[in-house]
Amino acid sequence: MTEFAIGHGVHWGIAWMLDPLVSVALLSTLFIDGALAKYGYRPGGWPFILRWFAGLSTWLMNCWTSLYPDNVFTWVPQRPDAAGLVLHSVIPALVIILAEAGSQYRDFITAQKSAHIITLSDWKKQQTAATEAATAKAAAEKAERARIAEEERQRTAKLKAAAEEARIDGERKRAQAEAEALRIHAQGEAKARLEEERRKTAAEEEERRIAEEDRREKAAKAAAHRELEARKLDAQLADESAAQARADERAAAAQEAELERERIAAEAQAEATRKHAEAEARKAIAEAEEKNRAAEEKRRRTAETHRAATAETTGRPHPDTTAEPQKRTAIPATRTAEVDDVRGAEAKRQQIEAARFDAAVLILLDQEPTRKVFAERYGRSETWGRDRFTEAAEAMKDDEYSALVLAEADKRTAPEVAHSA
Repeated sequence: MTEFAIGHGVHWGIAWMLDPLVSVALLSTLFIDGALAKYGYRPGGWPFILRWFAGLSTWLMNCWTSLYPDNVFTWVPQRPDAAGLVLHSVIPALVIILAEAGSQYRDFITAQKSAHIITLSDWKKQQTAATEAATAKAAAEKAERARIAEEERQRTAKLKAAAEEARIDGERKRAQAEAEALRIHAQGEAKARLEEERRKTAAEEEERRIAEEDRREKAAKAAAHRELEARKLDAQLADESAAQARADERAAAAQEAELERERIAAEAQAEATRKHAEAEARKAIAEAEEKNRAAEEKRRRTAETHRAATAETTGRPHPDTTAEPQKRTAIPATRTAEVDDVRGAEAKRQQIEAARFDAAVLILLDQEPTRKVFAERYGRSETWGRDRFTEAAEAMKDDEYSALVLAEADKRTAPEVAHSA
């Protein structure tokens, strides 16, 4: 399942959680169903849907590459891998069958437990009835002993009455009559009480039996009704799930087609944009090169015009730039590294601007020294001097900057004109 998710663009940090999540969901419903069955409760249809969804999801992701080895989805697989399908179907099938068998086991155990509880209840009732019968028997025996004791007492009284009969015959007859009346009354009361107790006991037993039968009948009807409602709900949920699954598949297919069309349109637009950008870049490069050539040509013509004017004014050719000892340059000779040891960003910036301007004047006068000699005038390195000449060449492309450089070049060549005159 992890490889299936990674193969479909899911990050590995999320893909590895797919298998544990399905397993935890299946184990959770099995554990909760067992706990509910332990207390005699029967869950609804959602645990059944969860078990089958977890099992079928596992089977589908495991068997996807075997069903569609060419990665082309069709409703009926065209070239499935039978061996891979069997291999990847064994464990999901065992999980689904084990989950359903566990549910049946729990139902059987619950039914057996309920029957055992009912049997135990009947046994307790029988024990109660036996106890009550023993109590009634003990009461009867007690009454019988009382009767025997009474008869013994009466015999004793008769003996006493016979001994005293001669003395009080009338009293004896009265006492005998009273004793007989008491005995008959006591026996009648005892029999009446015993009969009443037996009648009450029989009536209570009959009421308990009728109540128990009513309770069992109501429980059976309620169970049958719940079973019928659960089956109806399961069928309804299954139909709704199937309809929702079909709708989701159609929506996913439509969305995928729309995304494909958007991707093709985006690629076409990106290609057109890239081609337009390339054309604009080539056009800009050509214009920049043309401007550079025009500026270079203008600078060259300005320098030639200036040199020609200088030669006509002085009446002599332009000084030889190769004779370094006799050559006059526009760089002040008194500038040293110690004097120009500037501090701060502003001083450095001013020094760079002054050096760039001097380099532009020397380029215009065609009196360029070596980059090392130029940099030593400012107490800098050869690289620093090379950068100033490069910046001066770029700055000369600007007309205003070229005019300032030309004016400075005229000022620096003025002493030469006066000297030659």
